[in-house]
Amino acid sequence: MIEQFLIVNHDEKSLTIFLKWASEFPDEFVKQLKLESSVLTARLDGNSAGNGIELIQPIVDFRASFDLAGLTGGVYTLTLFAERDGQASSFWTQLVCIQHSLRRSPEEVDRLARKYAPVLLFSPEEEFFPVSLRDLVITPPDGEGTGIDVETVLGKRSIPFDQLDLFLRTNGHADYLLDQSGFGLADSSFYRQKGSYRDCVVYYSYMEDEAERSYINYHTFYAFDPKTGIAKLLNVGPHIFDRESMTVMFEGDVPVKLTLGAHLENQPIFYLEKLLGWTQGRTTVQFDHEHTPLVNGHPVVAVAEGSHALYPSAGTFHISVLTEIAGHIFRNLLFPDLGESDMNEHQVILPPGMKSGQFASYDLRPLRLDLLQSDPHPEATPLYDPATAALMFSGYWVDVPGFQNERFPPFSKREMDVRSWVEDGFEWTWDVPDSVKEHNRAIVEYIRQRI
Repeated sequence: MIEQFLIVNHDEKSLTIFLKWASEFPDEFVKQLKLESSVLTARLDGNSAGNGIELIQPIVDFRASFDLAGLTGGVYTLTLFAERDGQASSFWTQLVCIQHSLRRSPEEVDRLARKYAPVLLFSPEEEFFPVSLRDLVITPPDGEGTGIDVETVLGKRSIPFDQLDLFLRTNGHADYLLDQSGFGLADSSFYRQKGSYRDCVVYYSYMEDEAERSYINYHTFYAFDPKTGIAKLLNVGPHIFDRESMTVMFEGDVPVKLTLGAHLENQPIFYLEKLLGWTQGRTTVQFDHEHTPLVNGHPVVAVAEGSHALYPSAGTFHISVLTEIAGHIFRNLLFPDLGESDMNEHQVILPPGMKSGQFASYDLRPLRLDLLQSDPHPEATPLYDPATAALMFSGYWVDVPGFQNERFPPFSKREMDVRSWVEDGFEWTWDVPDSVKEHNRAIVEYIRQRI
Protein backbone atom coordinates (compact mmCIF):
# COMPACT_ATOMS: atom_id res chain seq x y z
CA MET A 1 0.00 0.00 0.00
CA ILE A 2 1.24 3.48 -0.90
CA GLU A 3 0.54 5.95 1.91
CA GLN A 4 -1.10 9.08 0.58
CA PHE A 5 0.84 11.28 2.95
CA LEU A 6 -0.17 14.81 1.98
CA ILE A 7 -2.88 16.10 -0.36
CA VAL A 8 -2.23 19.66 -1.54
CA ASN A 9 -4.94 21.43 -3.55
CA HIS A 10 -5.46 25.10 -4.32
CA ASP A 11 -7.41 27.66 -6.28
CA GLU A 12 -6.90 31.41 -6.66
CA LYS A 13 -8.18 32.09 -3.14
CA SER A 14 -6.71 29.40 -0.91
CA LEU A 15 -4.31 26.48 -0.57
CA THR A 16 -5.60 23.48 1.37
CA ILE A 17 -3.62 20.57 2.77
CA PHE A 18 -4.93 17.25 4.06
CA LEU A 19 -2.84 14.62 5.87
CA LYS A 20 -4.79 11.70 4.46
CA TRP A 21 -2.61 8.88 5.78
CA ALA A 22 -2.53 10.42 9.26
CA SER A 23 -6.32 10.77 9.26
CA GLU A 24 -6.73 7.08 8.39
CA PHE A 25 -4.07 5.75 10.78
CA PRO A 26 -3.50 8.44 13.47
CA ASP A 27 -1.85 6.14 16.02
CA GLU A 28 0.49 4.64 13.44
CA PHE A 29 1.26 8.15 12.14
CA VAL A 30 2.37 9.36 15.59
CA LYS A 31 4.33 6.18 16.29
CA GLN A 32 6.22 5.91 13.01
CA LEU A 33 7.19 9.58 12.98
CA LYS A 34 8.12 9.39 16.68
CA LEU A 35 5.90 12.33 17.56
CA GLU A 36 4.82 13.21 21.09
CA SER A 37 1.30 14.18 20.03
CA SER A 38 -0.86 14.72 16.99
CA VAL A 39 -0.94 18.52 17.53
CA LEU A 40 0.36 19.80 14.20
CA THR A 41 1.17 23.16 12.61
CA ALA A 42 1.75 24.18 8.97
CA ARG A 43 3.88 27.05 7.67
CA LEU A 44 3.98 28.50 4.14
CA ASP A 45 7.09 30.51 3.22
CA GLY A 46 7.93 32.57 0.16
CA ASN A 47 10.61 30.94 -1.94
CA SER A 48 10.69 32.65 -5.34
CA ALA A 49 12.36 36.02 -5.84
CA GLY A 50 10.41 38.74 -4.04
CA ASN A 51 8.17 36.41 -2.01
CA GLY A 52 9.09 37.18 1.60
CA ILE A 53 5.88 35.97 3.24
CA GLU A 54 5.45 33.59 6.17
CA LEU A 55 2.00 32.20 6.96
CA ILE A 56 1.29 29.85 9.89
CA GLN A 57 -1.86 27.78 10.38
CA PRO A 58 -2.84 25.07 12.90
CA ILE A 59 -3.71 21.70 11.44
CA VAL A 60 -7.20 20.74 12.68
CA ASP A 61 -8.65 17.32 11.89
CA PHE A 62 -5.55 16.81 9.71
CA ARG A 63 -6.46 19.80 7.53
CA ALA A 64 -5.24 23.37 7.16
CA SER A 65 -5.97 26.15 4.71
CA PHE A 66 -3.95 29.24 3.72
CA ASP A 67 -5.46 32.44 2.37
CA LEU A 68 -3.66 33.29 -0.88
CA ALA A 69 -5.07 36.82 -1.21
CA GLY A 70 -2.29 39.23 -2.09
CA LEU A 71 0.29 36.54 -2.75
CA THR A 72 2.25 36.72 -5.98
CA GLY A 73 2.65 33.60 -8.09
CA GLY A 74 5.73 31.46 -7.66
CA VAL A 75 7.20 28.58 -5.70
CA TYR A 76 6.59 28.40 -1.94
CA THR A 77 7.87 26.12 0.82
CA LEU A 78 5.31 24.22 2.89
CA THR A 79 6.62 22.89 6.23
CA LEU A 80 4.74 20.75 8.76
CA PHE A 81 5.64 20.76 12.46
CA ALA A 82 4.88 18.55 15.46
CA GLU A 83 6.13 18.13 19.03
CA ARG A 84 9.33 16.13 19.35
CA ASP A 85 11.54 16.09 22.43
CA GLY A 86 9.51 18.90 23.95
CA GLN A 87 9.80 21.35 21.08
CA ALA A 88 8.31 22.03 17.67
CA SER A 89 10.15 20.04 15.03
CA SER A 90 9.58 19.90 11.28
CA PHE A 91 8.71 16.49 9.87
CA TRP A 92 7.70 17.40 6.32
CA THR A 93 8.97 19.93 3.74
CA GLN A 94 7.46 20.32 0.29
CA LEU A 95 7.69 22.89 -2.47
CA VAL A 96 4.38 24.04 -3.93
CA CYS A 97 3.71 26.11 -7.03
CA ILE A 98 1.05 28.81 -6.96
CA GLN A 99 0.09 30.67 -10.13
CA HIS A 100 -2.82 33.05 -10.55
CA SER A 101 -3.84 36.51 -11.78
CA LEU A 102 -2.00 36.23 -15.08
CA ARG A 103 -2.31 38.93 -17.70
CA ARG A 104 -3.12 36.43 -20.46
CA SER A 105 -5.94 33.92 -20.48
CA PRO A 106 -5.15 30.20 -20.93
CA GLU A 107 -6.50 30.41 -24.48
CA GLU A 108 -4.24 33.37 -25.32
CA VAL A 109 -1.23 31.57 -23.87
CA ASP A 110 -2.03 28.48 -25.92
CA ARG A 111 -2.21 30.47 -29.15
CA LEU A 112 1.15 32.11 -28.40
CA ALA A 113 2.75 28.79 -27.44
CA ARG A 114 1.63 27.17 -30.69
CA LYS A 115 2.76 30.10 -32.81
CA TYR A 116 6.39 29.81 -31.64
CA ALA A 117 6.65 26.11 -30.72
CA PRO A 118 10.03 24.67 -31.75
CA VAL A 119 10.97 22.37 -34.59
CA LEU A 120 12.99 19.56 -32.97
CA LEU A 121 16.01 18.36 -34.95
CA PHE A 122 17.45 14.97 -33.91
CA SER A 123 20.58 13.11 -34.96
CA PRO A 124 20.38 10.09 -37.32
CA GLU A 125 21.21 7.68 -34.46
CA GLU A 126 18.75 8.94 -31.83
CA GLU A 127 16.71 6.15 -30.23
CA PHE A 128 14.67 7.99 -27.55
CA PHE A 129 11.90 10.50 -28.14
CA PRO A 130 9.72 12.75 -25.95
CA VAL A 131 6.93 10.87 -24.17
CA SER A 132 3.81 12.00 -22.36
CA LEU A 133 3.70 12.23 -18.59
CA ARG A 134 1.02 9.55 -18.66
CA ASP A 135 3.39 7.17 -20.42
CA LEU A 136 6.19 8.17 -18.07
CA VAL A 137 4.49 7.78 -14.68
CA ILE A 138 1.02 6.28 -15.06
CA THR A 139 1.44 3.52 -17.63
CA PRO A 140 3.94 0.95 -16.31
CA PRO A 141 6.95 0.78 -18.67
CA ASP A 142 6.47 -2.88 -19.60
CA GLY A 143 5.15 -4.59 -16.50
CA GLU A 144 8.59 -5.77 -15.39
CA GLY A 145 10.66 -4.83 -12.36
CA THR A 146 9.77 -4.32 -8.72
CA GLY A 147 9.69 -0.54 -8.71
CA ILE A 148 11.73 2.50 -7.68
CA ASP A 149 13.29 2.89 -4.24
CA VAL A 150 12.71 6.10 -2.28
CA GLU A 151 14.02 6.99 1.20
CA THR A 152 10.91 8.47 2.84
CA VAL A 153 10.06 9.88 6.28
CA LEU A 154 8.61 6.43 6.97
CA GLY A 155 11.76 4.60 5.88
CA LYS A 156 12.92 3.18 2.59
CA ARG A 157 10.08 2.20 0.25
CA SER A 158 9.97 0.44 -3.09
CA ILE A 159 7.32 2.13 -5.22
CA PRO A 160 5.76 -0.22 -7.81
CA PHE A 161 5.59 1.25 -11.27
CA ASP A 162 1.79 1.04 -11.36
CA GLN A 163 1.57 3.15 -8.17
CA LEU A 164 4.21 5.69 -9.10
CA ASP A 165 1.71 8.36 -10.16
CA LEU A 166 -0.19 8.13 -6.85
CA PHE A 167 3.06 8.32 -4.89
CA LEU A 168 4.31 11.38 -6.79
CA ARG A 169 1.03 13.25 -6.33
CA THR A 170 0.74 12.62 -2.60
CA ASN A 171 4.35 12.31 -1.42
CA GLY A 172 5.95 15.47 -2.77
CA HIS A 173 8.67 15.88 -0.11
CA ALA A 174 11.39 18.26 -1.28
CA ASP A 175 14.23 15.95 -0.18
CA TYR A 176 12.93 12.69 -1.65
CA LEU A 177 15.00 11.09 -4.41
CA LEU A 178 13.80 8.60 -7.00
CA ASP A 179 16.74 6.23 -6.61
CA GLN A 180 17.88 4.55 -9.81
CA SER A 181 20.93 2.89 -8.25
CA GLY A 182 19.12 -0.45 -8.14
CA PHE A 183 18.65 -0.46 -11.92
CA GLY A 184 20.85 -2.29 -14.37
CA LEU A 185 20.41 0.75 -16.58
CA ALA A 186 20.72 -0.90 -19.98
CA ASP A 187 18.28 -3.60 -18.84
CA SER A 188 15.80 -1.36 -17.06
CA SER A 189 12.17 -1.04 -18.09
CA PHE A 190 12.66 2.65 -18.74
CA TYR A 191 15.51 1.94 -21.15
CA ARG A 192 13.05 -0.06 -23.21
CA GLN A 193 10.48 2.74 -23.15
CA LYS A 194 11.96 4.68 -26.04
CA GLY A 195 8.90 6.49 -27.28
CA SER A 196 8.10 7.03 -30.94
CA TYR A 197 8.90 9.95 -33.21
CA ARG A 198 5.41 9.51 -34.65
CA ASP A 199 3.73 10.01 -31.27
CA CYS A 200 5.78 12.63 -29.39
CA VAL A 201 4.41 15.00 -26.74
CA VAL A 202 5.87 18.41 -25.86
CA TYR A 203 4.55 20.45 -22.92
CA TYR A 204 4.62 24.15 -22.23
CA SER A 205 4.35 26.30 -19.11
CA TYR A 206 3.79 30.04 -18.91
CA MET A 207 5.15 32.68 -16.55
CA GLU A 208 5.17 36.46 -16.22
CA ASP A 209 7.39 38.94 -14.39
CA GLU A 210 6.89 42.39 -12.94
CA ALA A 211 8.57 44.04 -15.95
CA GLU A 212 5.65 43.15 -18.23
CA ARG A 213 7.69 40.40 -19.82
CA SER A 214 6.37 36.88 -20.25
CA TYR A 215 7.98 33.51 -20.77
CA ILE A 216 6.91 30.24 -22.34
CA ASN A 217 8.91 27.18 -21.35
CA TYR A 218 8.73 24.20 -23.69
CA HIS A 219 9.38 20.91 -21.87
CA THR A 220 10.31 17.48 -23.19
CA PHE A 221 10.36 14.35 -21.04
CA TYR A 222 12.26 11.16 -21.86
CA ALA A 223 12.12 7.81 -20.08
CA PHE A 224 15.89 7.41 -20.37
CA ASP A 225 19.06 9.38 -21.08
CA PRO A 226 21.71 6.91 -22.33
CA LYS A 227 24.48 9.42 -23.21
CA THR A 228 26.88 8.49 -26.02
CA GLY A 229 30.49 7.52 -26.63
CA ILE A 230 32.95 7.23 -23.74
CA ALA A 231 30.40 8.59 -21.22
CA LYS A 232 28.04 5.75 -22.13
CA LEU A 233 30.80 3.13 -21.96
CA LEU A 234 32.00 4.39 -18.56
CA ASN A 235 28.41 4.68 -17.27
CA VAL A 236 29.00 8.37 -16.48
CA GLY A 237 25.68 10.18 -16.50
CA PRO A 238 23.05 7.80 -17.96
CA HIS A 239 19.81 8.03 -15.98
CA ILE A 240 16.06 7.55 -16.07
CA PHE A 241 13.52 10.42 -16.15
CA ASP A 242 15.28 12.89 -18.41
CA ARG A 243 13.77 16.34 -18.77
CA GLU A 244 14.90 19.15 -21.06
CA SER A 245 13.47 22.58 -21.75
CA MET A 246 13.79 25.78 -23.69
CA THR A 247 12.39 29.23 -22.90
CA VAL A 248 11.07 31.95 -25.21
CA MET A 249 11.01 35.41 -23.62
CA PHE A 250 8.39 37.84 -24.92
CA GLU A 251 8.05 41.60 -24.78
CA GLY A 252 4.38 42.06 -25.46
CA ASP A 253 3.58 39.48 -28.13
CA VAL A 254 7.05 39.66 -29.70
CA PRO A 255 9.56 36.85 -29.03
CA VAL A 256 12.88 38.43 -28.05
CA LYS A 257 15.16 35.73 -26.65
CA LEU A 258 15.44 31.96 -26.88
CA THR A 259 17.20 30.17 -23.99
CA LEU A 260 18.13 26.52 -24.45
CA GLY A 261 18.94 24.19 -21.57
CA ALA A 262 21.77 21.73 -22.14
CA HIS A 263 23.88 20.49 -19.21
CA LEU A 264 24.64 21.41 -15.59
CA GLU A 265 26.09 24.78 -14.71
CA ASN A 266 29.88 24.96 -14.19
CA GLN A 267 30.49 22.21 -16.74
CA PRO A 268 32.66 23.55 -19.60
CA ILE A 269 30.87 23.05 -22.94
CA PHE A 270 32.62 23.56 -26.28
CA TYR A 271 31.17 23.81 -29.77
CA LEU A 272 33.03 22.43 -32.81
CA GLU A 273 36.46 21.87 -31.24
CA LYS A 274 36.36 24.93 -28.95
CA LEU A 275 35.00 27.32 -31.56
CA LEU A 276 32.79 28.61 -28.72
CA GLY A 277 32.90 27.75 -25.02
CA TRP A 278 30.79 28.43 -21.95
CA THR A 279 30.02 27.14 -18.44
CA GLN A 280 26.48 28.44 -17.84
CA GLY A 281 24.92 25.15 -18.94
CA ARG A 282 22.52 26.98 -21.23
CA THR A 283 22.69 29.33 -24.21
CA THR A 284 20.60 32.39 -25.02
CA VAL A 285 19.99 33.45 -28.62
CA GLN A 286 18.40 36.60 -30.02
CA PHE A 287 15.18 35.21 -31.46
CA ASP A 288 15.06 37.46 -34.52
CA HIS A 289 18.79 37.35 -35.34
CA GLU A 290 19.37 36.81 -39.04
CA HIS A 291 21.30 33.59 -38.34
CA THR A 292 18.88 32.07 -35.81
CA PRO A 293 17.34 29.14 -37.74
CA LEU A 294 13.59 29.63 -38.09
CA VAL A 295 11.04 27.77 -40.19
CA ASN A 296 7.87 29.83 -40.65
CA GLY A 297 8.68 31.64 -37.39
CA HIS A 298 9.35 28.44 -35.41
CA PRO A 299 12.90 28.06 -34.04
CA VAL A 300 14.80 24.98 -35.17
CA VAL A 301 16.39 23.47 -32.05
CA ALA A 302 19.16 20.88 -32.32
CA VAL A 303 18.72 17.95 -29.89
CA ALA A 304 21.89 16.17 -28.74
CA GLU A 305 22.00 12.44 -29.37
CA GLY A 306 21.59 10.46 -26.15
CA SER A 307 21.59 13.34 -23.65
CA HIS A 308 18.78 15.29 -25.41
CA ALA A 309 20.50 18.58 -24.53
CA LEU A 310 19.24 21.53 -26.60
CA TYR A 311 21.49 23.76 -28.71
CA PRO A 312 20.97 26.72 -31.08
CA SER A 313 23.01 25.12 -33.87
CA ALA A 314 23.58 21.65 -35.25
CA GLY A 315 27.09 20.27 -34.84
CA THR A 316 29.32 18.52 -32.32
CA PHE A 317 29.60 19.56 -28.66
CA HIS A 318 32.12 18.48 -26.02
CA ILE A 319 31.38 18.19 -22.28
CA SER A 320 34.04 16.44 -20.15
CA VAL A 321 34.16 12.82 -21.39
CA LEU A 322 31.03 13.36 -23.47
CA THR A 323 31.13 14.26 -27.15
CA GLU A 324 27.69 14.52 -28.70
CA ILE A 325 26.17 15.22 -32.08
CA ALA A 326 23.25 17.64 -31.95
CA GLY A 327 20.75 17.76 -34.75
CA HIS A 328 21.81 16.85 -38.28
CA ILE A 329 25.08 17.39 -40.08
CA PHE A 330 25.08 17.76 -43.85
CA ARG A 331 28.52 16.28 -44.37
CA ASN A 332 29.31 18.21 -47.53
CA LEU A 333 28.90 21.54 -45.70
CA LEU A 334 30.61 21.15 -42.31
CA PHE A 335 32.85 18.25 -43.32
CA PRO A 336 33.31 18.48 -47.13
CA ASP A 337 35.30 15.25 -47.43
CA LEU A 338 32.58 13.02 -45.96
CA GLY A 339 29.90 13.32 -48.61
CA GLU A 340 26.20 14.22 -48.62
CA SER A 341 23.54 12.73 -46.33
CA ASP A 342 19.78 13.29 -46.27
CA MET A 343 17.67 13.38 -43.14
CA ASN A 344 15.81 10.30 -41.97
CA GLU A 345 12.10 10.64 -41.26
CA HIS A 346 12.61 10.50 -37.47
CA GLN A 347 15.05 13.41 -37.40
CA VAL A 348 12.61 16.31 -37.68
CA ILE A 349 9.56 16.53 -35.43
CA LEU A 350 7.34 19.46 -36.31
CA PRO A 351 5.06 21.54 -34.07
CA PRO A 352 1.30 20.97 -34.35
CA GLY A 353 -0.28 22.63 -37.32
CA MET A 354 2.84 22.15 -39.45
CA LYS A 355 2.36 19.13 -41.71
CA SER A 356 4.84 17.26 -43.88
CA GLY A 357 4.85 14.22 -46.11
CA GLN A 358 8.19 13.16 -44.63
CA PHE A 359 8.21 14.32 -41.00
CA ALA A 360 5.79 13.80 -38.10
CA SER A 361 4.29 16.47 -35.82
CA TYR A 362 4.19 16.35 -32.02
CA ASP A 363 1.27 16.98 -29.70
CA LEU A 364 1.62 20.20 -27.67
CA ARG A 365 0.03 20.21 -24.20
CA PRO A 366 -0.02 22.80 -21.38
CA LEU A 367 1.33 22.03 -17.92
CA ARG A 368 -1.20 24.54 -16.50
CA LEU A 369 0.67 25.42 -13.31
CA ASP A 370 -2.45 27.27 -12.14
CA LEU A 371 -4.29 23.92 -12.00
CA LEU A 372 -1.46 21.86 -10.53
CA GLN A 373 -2.64 19.93 -7.45
CA SER A 374 -2.61 16.47 -5.87
CA ASP A 375 -6.16 15.60 -6.94
CA PRO A 376 -6.17 15.94 -10.72
CA HIS A 377 -9.28 17.26 -12.38
CA PRO A 378 -11.23 14.24 -13.60
CA GLU A 379 -11.36 15.00 -17.31
CA ALA A 380 -8.75 15.87 -19.87
CA THR A 381 -9.45 18.89 -22.07
CA PRO A 382 -7.39 20.58 -24.80
CA LEU A 383 -6.02 22.90 -22.09
CA TYR A 384 -5.60 20.36 -19.28
CA ASP A 385 -3.77 17.04 -19.00
CA PRO A 386 -4.59 15.24 -15.69
CA ALA A 387 -1.23 13.42 -15.82
CA THR A 388 0.52 16.70 -14.97
CA ALA A 389 -0.59 16.20 -11.34
CA ALA A 390 2.50 13.99 -10.96
CA LEU A 391 4.51 17.22 -10.98
CA MET A 392 3.35 17.83 -7.40
CA PHE A 393 6.43 15.78 -6.51
CA SER A 394 8.99 18.45 -5.54
CA GLY A 395 11.88 16.08 -4.83
CA TYR A 396 14.61 14.85 -7.14
CA TRP A 397 13.74 12.77 -10.20
CA VAL A 398 17.30 12.37 -11.45
CA ASP A 399 19.87 10.29 -9.59
CA VAL A 400 23.27 10.46 -11.32
CA PRO A 401 26.13 9.19 -9.12
CA GLY A 402 28.82 11.84 -8.85
CA PHE A 403 26.69 14.57 -10.41
CA GLN A 404 24.03 17.01 -9.27
CA ASN A 405 20.50 15.66 -8.95
CA GLU A 406 17.68 17.62 -10.52
CA ARG A 407 14.03 18.43 -9.96
CA PHE A 408 11.31 18.43 -12.60
CA PRO A 409 9.24 21.51 -13.41
CA PRO A 410 7.86 23.60 -11.83
CA PHE A 411 10.69 23.30 -9.27
CA SER A 412 13.76 23.88 -11.43
CA LYS A 413 15.58 27.20 -11.70
CA ARG A 414 13.87 28.13 -14.96
CA GLU A 415 10.52 28.28 -13.14
CA MET A 416 11.66 29.52 -9.73
CA ASP A 417 13.60 32.43 -11.22
CA VAL A 418 12.92 32.45 -14.95
CA ARG A 419 14.22 35.99 -15.42
CA SER A 420 17.76 35.16 -14.28
CA TRP A 421 17.54 31.84 -16.11
CA VAL A 422 17.27 33.81 -19.36
CA GLU A 423 19.49 36.77 -18.51
CA ASP A 424 22.40 34.72 -17.12
CA GLY A 425 22.64 32.25 -19.99
CA PHE A 426 25.63 32.24 -22.35
CA GLU A 427 25.00 34.80 -25.07
CA TRP A 428 25.35 32.94 -28.34
CA THR A 429 26.79 35.51 -30.76
CA TRP A 430 26.85 33.65 -34.10
CA ASP A 431 30.52 34.59 -34.28
CA VAL A 432 31.08 31.37 -36.20
CA PRO A 433 32.49 30.50 -39.65
CA ASP A 434 30.31 31.10 -42.68
CA SER A 435 30.15 27.33 -43.23
CA VAL A 436 28.16 26.98 -39.98
CA LYS A 437 25.71 29.69 -41.00
CA GLU A 438 25.38 28.15 -44.46
CA HIS A 439 24.79 24.76 -42.86
CA ASN A 440 21.92 26.06 -40.71
CA ARG A 441 20.38 27.80 -43.73
CA ALA A 442 20.53 24.48 -45.59
CA ILE A 443 18.75 22.72 -42.73
CA VAL A 444 16.00 25.37 -42.66
CA GLU A 445 15.54 25.13 -46.43
CA TYR A 446 15.51 21.32 -46.35
CA ILE A 447 12.70 21.34 -43.79
CA ARG A 448 10.78 24.15 -45.45
CA GLN A 449 10.72 22.32 -48.78
CA ARG A 450 9.10 19.31 -47.11
CA ILE A 451 6.25 21.12 -45.37
